[in-house]
Amino acid sequence: MTIRKRLAFSVAAVAVGSGLAFAPLASAAPQSVAAGCSYPYVCFYKGSTKTGQFKDVTSGWQGLGASKGATTMVNTRHDDIVYTHFTNGQTWCTPPDNTTTFYAVVDKIRISSASSC
Repeated sequence: MTIRKRLAFSVAAVAVGSGLAFAPLASAAPQSVAAGCSYPYVCFYKGSTKTGQFKDVTSGWQGLGASKGATTMVNTRHDDIVYTHFTNGQTWCTPPDNTTTFYAVVDKIRISSASSC
């Protein structure tokens, strides 16, 4: 196991144990996931199954519908950040062109035209 993988695993274990809603950002989506999400979408997956995609910048939260409880989100947008909201009230910001893995129940999304978190 590489040092990076060990560090990610350790941080994820701490996040789960402390009740945090997310793990560190992954540098890239798994090929099977990334291939199913094209620009300018933000896509949600449960495992390798795509459950929804969003592209509209909004000033408020959008419910995820079938994507509630997704395990992974891919942000293909080049200049926009994505806020995710969890059922425990926490939020997380994902920068452009990044993927986030969730360890709590994600229930809402807001795409912002800001270029950094």
